[in-house]
Amino acid sequence: MAIKHPKSLPMLILYGFGVVSLPLIGALTYGAVHVERLAEQSQDAVHQAVRAIQHSNKVIEQVTSMERTGRQYLVLQDKALYQTYKQTHEQFQRTVTRLKDLPLSSKQYQLASELLLAESALFKHVSQAKPSERNQKEIANAFIGLTQKAESLLSRSNDLINREVDILRKDASQAQEVLFWLAASLIPLSLASAALFTVLISKPIREVDHSIRQLGDGNFDKTIDVGGPQDLKHIGEQLDWLRERLRELEQEKTRFLRHVSHELKTPLTAIREGTELMDERTVGQLNEDQLEIMRIIRSSSGQLQRLIEDLLNFSTVQIGPPALNLTSVHLGDLVREVVETHKPATMAKHLTLDIHLDESIQLTADREKLRTIVDNLVSNAVKYSPEGGQLRIAAARSEDEATLDVVDSGPGITAEESQRVFEAFFQGGVQAQGYIKGSGLGLSITREYVNAHRGSIHVVNAEQPGGHLRVTLPLDGQKEAA
Repeated sequence: MAIKHPKSLPMLILYGFGVVSLPLIGALTYGAVHVERLAEQSQDAVHQAVRAIQHSNKVIEQVTSMERTGRQYLVLQDKALYQTYKQTHEQFQRTVTRLKDLPLSSKQYQLASELLLAESALFKHVSQAKPSERNQKEIANAFIGLTQKAESLLSRSNDLINREVDILRKDASQAQEVLFWLAASLIPLSLASAALFTVLISKPIREVDHSIRQLGDGNFDKTIDVGGPQDLKHIGEQLDWLRERLRELEQEKTRFLRHVSHELKTPLTAIREGTELMDERTVGQLNEDQLEIMRIIRSSSGQLQRLIEDLLNFSTVQIGPPALNLTSVHLGDLVREVVETHKPATMAKHLTLDIHLDESIQLTADREKLRTIVDNLVSNAVKYSPEGGQLRIAAARSEDEATLDVVDSGPGITAEESQRVFEAFFQGGVQAQGYIKGSGLGLSITREYVNAHRGSIHVVNAEQPGGHLRVTLPLDGQKEAA
């Protein structure tokens, strides 16, 4: 029988949380009830013990007071002393009676009863006795015996505490045993429930993750099927629709690139060859107007060729990490070679070049892709530099890495755009004056080629005047990323 899943993933998570938490909540409730009961018992025991000790101490004080006033009355026969003695006697009777109302042990109760009877007999004796040496001695001995009984009752007050402690210890031991067996049975039950719902929750999520990775890897042939709750099944259906759509788009893109490669590069080559022949005066001398038109055609055709190459390179890096043909490359020579190709553009804009190259930098890299990296950076800097601006290029070495900085004097890159400039087709908020809008692929391709060499590229000093891009590459192109 198939498992009936909840309608949504949050509901499944809620079910799992409830099932796993229910036995734990039961155990905690049982423990809380017993702890509360033990707390009440301990509080009551302390209260009873304190009352017993207070009453016992009060009994001793009252016996001492009665002994003093009673013996003084026998000697002086003063009615005021007798009244004081009588009041203390009545207080004593009430105190012992309240003491007997407490949950005393049998021995304590017996001592309290004997103390009550002995004091009553002694009060009667004092009330009727005549002043004589014999009576004073008998009453003194009687008060001594009464004091001893009161002290014995006080010492027995600890029995009440010990008895209550024994009861608490017994109840606590019983609750501990019950909680132990309850915990012993709840742990495997909770773990089993947690494992079950973990599988039920994580399985469809893993299927979604696998499907997304499948699409990211460009595998559009395998049908996507996601199980679990209905909302995840719906996501699986949407992903399968996306797979079909991506497969169609991939096929259309492949056909488009083949068409662009064949239909544009072939006539473009003819145009460039024709302009070169005209520049070499092969077809005859040209006047100044014709030379100007020829230079415009040659510049535009070169720009068009770079745009086509950007599209082809971008298509290549989207398929997967570009393969590297590693050779030994002298970075300084490569930079000078690239700068030389941009010399007409720098001269046209009257740019000042500030180049600082460490001649000891020798990289293990793919020369063509490294040339594309440098070319895109220099082309971007020339593009955004104003008339009469400055272009600074610096290459330095640090331990096992080489750093290439390209800085222009243009409007710069904002903090918001410092990450997006490496996204495909991102144009930025500021456009270069006098340039046809580019494809927005140069820096994106540059980042892919830098990553392929285990390097990094980022914007330096965002929000500062002038754009500053820095590329860091390992000297050994096969070095693993940290």
